[in-house]
Amino acid sequence: MKSQLLPEGFRDGLPDLAELEFQINSFFINLMISNGFMMVKPPLVEFEGSLFFLTKDSENIDSFRVMDPLTQKIMGIRSDITMQVARIACGALFENKRPLRLCYTGDVLKVKNNNINLSRQFTQIGAEIIGVDKTFCLSEIMNLIIEFLDNLKIKKFIINFSMPNLINLISQDFHLKKSDFEILTNCYKNKNLSKLKDISNDLFKMSEYLLQCIGNIDEKIALLKKYKFPKNIKSEISGFISQIKKIKDEFSEYEIIVDPLEIDESSYHKGFCFKIYSENSKELISGGGYSVDNELCAGFSGFLENLILESQIKKTTKSRIFVQHNLESKKIKSLQKNRMMIVVKSIKKLNKSQLAKEAKYQNCQYYFFENEIFEVK
Repeated sequence: MKSQLLPEGFRDGLPDLAELEFQINSFFINLMISNGFMMVKPPLVEFEGSLFFLTKDSENIDSFRVMDPLTQKIMGIRSDITMQVARIACGALFENKRPLRLCYTGDVLKVKNNNINLSRQFTQIGAEIIGVDKTFCLSEIMNLIIEFLDNLKIKKFIINFSMPNLINLISQDFHLKKSDFEILTNCYKNKNLSKLKDISNDLFKMSEYLLQCIGNIDEKIALLKKYKFPKNIKSEISGFISQIKKIKDEFSEYEIIVDPLEIDESSYHKGFCFKIYSENSKELISGGGYSVDNELCAGFSGFLENLILESQIKKTTKSRIFVQHNLESKKIKSLQKNRMMIVVKSIKKLNKSQLAKEAKYQNCQYYFFENEIFEVK
C-alpha cells in the first residue's frame, strides 16, 4: 500500500500514545466527577449561531465551516468546547441548581497551527462552574488543577494571571478608533509599544508602566497600585488585585506572575484569565472568568497532547499472556482479573512449542498451556 499523507496538523494516534491519552483522560474525568462535576458531551458540529453565541462571528476565524446538506445552513466545527458547555448550561440545564459544575472531554479542530502547537486537532479536557459569586470559585479551580498536574507528575509550572477586559477599557478611556485599537492590540501582543507614541503620549507612558508590571506577583502588585490610572482602568485593576491576592496567599509555594499586557485570544473572558505553563514554556492549562446570561462563570481547559508531552507518567503496563483460541471464558477472566494480565488469543489450535514460539512473536511474557502458566524464554 502506498504511503498516505494526512493533512498538515493531523496525525494517527498509535497504540502507545492513544492508550496514554486514554489513561490521562480517564483520570481527569474521574477527578472531576469525584468533586461534584457532571459530565456533558456536546456535538462536534453546530449551527454557527449557537456554536459562537458567546463571541462575535468575526472572532471565530479559527473554526472550520461546513454546509449542512439537509438545511443548506452553514455549520461550525468546534474549536473550543467551553462555549458549547455555556450554551448547555443556559439552555437544557437552565433549571438545574446553581452553582452548576460541568466537565467534558472531546476533540476540537483549528484552522491554523502555530510554532507552539503544530497540531490542528486536539483532545480538549475541561471543567466549568456556572453561577458563581464574585470570587469565581477561583480557589476551588486552582486546587483541582494542581491536583490534576500533580497526578501527571508535573511538579514545576508557572501560573500567569492577566486582565482580559483591560485593553477594552483602555480603548474606551482613551477614545481609540478601530484602527488605533488594532495597533494597541498588536503592540501589547508583541510587547513592543513604540507605535503607541503616534496615538497618544499618555497612552504610551501608561502602557510602558504596565509593561514594567509584568513579573512576579509579590513584586508587581505593589507596582500596579502606585500609578494614577484613569477611573475605569483603575477599577478593573483594583478588582483584579483583590482577586489574585487571595490566590497569592493560598498558593504561595507556586510561582505566580502577572501580565497586564496579555491579550485574551478567546475574547469572552472577564475579570481575570490565567495560563499555566510548564518549565519548558508549554501551555498546560488555561482558563478564567466569564458571563453567560448574566450569570458569572469560571472554568479551565487543556489539551491532552500538551499535557502528555510534559507529564512524567508512563503508560500502565500489564503482563501479556498468550492462550489457545478456544480457552474457556472463565479461565480468561481469571487471568485478567486475578492475575491482572492482558490475554492474547491464538487464531488456531497450537501445540506447546508452537504456543511458546507464537507467544514470543506476539510480545507476550507468558503463555498458558493445559492449565499452567509458562514464562516465555
